[in-house]
Amino acid sequence: MSFDGKDWMEISTYFGICENSLLNEEDILKKTREFLGSALYDSDAEEKVAEVIRNFLTALYTRCSKGKHTGPLWKGLLEIEDNFTLIKYTCILLEHMWY
Repeated sequence: MSFDGKDWMEISTYFGICENSLLNEEDILKKTREFLGSALYDSDAEEKVAEVIRNFLTALYTRCSKGKHTGPLWKGLLEIEDNFTLIKYTCILLEHMWY
């Protein structure tokens, strides 16, 4: 899996959440949060989702470290080792994950 680190919609696209062209951005955001949150109750899904988030955050941090002030925040999230905590904070910060 490869991400450009442009915005959170890459996560939505990866998991097939925004395939329905009738959904607007707010609906996609809501469905993405619901999907990520549901992974917290399935240990296999939790591990996979956390891996995808880490790959996306790595790409986002790489872009942001070249001048955007949010770089340290994404670096901090990358340092979270606990999958549950990482997913939980990703749900909270999702709409802010863009370059």
